[in-house]
Amino acid sequence: MIGSANGCNWDERQLAIRGQVYWHALAVAIALLVVNALLQVGGVVWASGYAQNLFIVFVVAAVFAIEAIWRDAFFGRRQRHWAMIWIYGITGVLLISVHIWASTDTTGIYRSDHIVFVATGVSFIAIAIIGAAKELARRREDATDDARSRTVTPSDD
Repeated sequence: MIGSANGCNWDERQLAIRGQVYWHALAVAIALLVVNALLQVGGVVWASGYAQNLFIVFVVAAVFAIEAIWRDAFFGRRQRHWAMIWIYGITGVLLISVHIWASTDTTGIYRSDHIVFVATGVSFIAIAIIGAAKELARRREDATDDARSRTVTPSDD
C-alpha cells in the first residue's frame, strides 16, 4: 500500500489504473476541444456555445466513468460504484425528460441543443447500465468465491 486518499490505502496497481483513467479523460478533453475549435474556425455551428462546452464536459465525464467502472478504478472507501451509477442514471433521465419536454418550445434555444442534451442523457443512462451490470457481475463472482471457500474438501487420510 503506497497511496492514501480519504483514509483509504491504495496499492500500486490501483494508483496506476486511476492515473491512466485520468490521463485518458484528459486526452479526450484536449482532442474534443481542438476539434470543436477547428469546427468553429471553419464556420460550422453545430450547437450554441453553451451546449458545445457542456457536451464536451459530459463526453469527457462519460469516458472517465466508463473506463473507471470497467477497469475497477476505485475512488472511495467502499470500492463500489453504486453512487456514481445512481448519479449518472438519475442525471440521464432528467436530461432526457427535460429536453424532450423543452424541445416543444422552439423559441430562444437552438433545436440542436436539445438533441445534444438528449444524446448526453442517453450516454449517461448507458453508463448507469454498464456500471450496474459490472457491479452485479462482481457481486455474483464474490458470492461464488464465498461459496467455494466454504466448501470443505475431504482430507486424504
